[in-house]
Amino acid sequence: MPSTERVSWAVAIVATIVAAVAVATRPEPETDRPSQAELDANKRILLDFFSFDGPRDVRAERFMTEDYIQHNPRMLRMDEITGASGRQAWVEGFAEAERRGVRIVDLGGIPLRDPVLVMAEDDLVTAIYRGEMTDPDDPRRTYEAFAFETVRIRDGKMAEHWDQVTLAPGWMTGAAGE
Repeated sequence: MPSTERVSWAVAIVATIVAAVAVATRPEPETDRPSQAELDANKRILLDFFSFDGPRDVRAERFMTEDYIQHNPRMLRMDEITGASGRQAWVEGFAEAERRGVRIVDLGGIPLRDPVLVMAEDDLVTAIYRGEMTDPDDPRRTYEAFAFETVRIRDGKMAEHWDQVTLAPGWMTGAAGE
């Protein structure tokens, strides 16, 4: 039978090897993931953008990257009409819509303030807003409805934007649903 001293050494060596293997095979921490403070700062950018009360061009400069990408189909149509790109397309698109009497954002009365939920993961932030909509089958009734705004943050500014906007017949003339 082996001596107690040899068993102790053998156990110590095996334990050391197991610990070394565990450390060597442990996945590396994801260092490129944002910290909670960075996620909170990204949320603040979205919230501050929608609560900003100033000129559109100042708002764009403050909150959007120069190469900002808008995925809203109404804004994409305005990009085509104005020939502008990036954050300048956002500014010029709204100006052109005002000249034409067209509403680019039409959420049926859902206000983009006081979101019921704000989530951030990696470089994406989503805010969900709640509102009351009129029941199209019974105008005396309303129902709860939600809208979302999602942005990609890069270097402290919004680089991309998605929302739930859809096109309706006549939206470019200011007729249907406006």
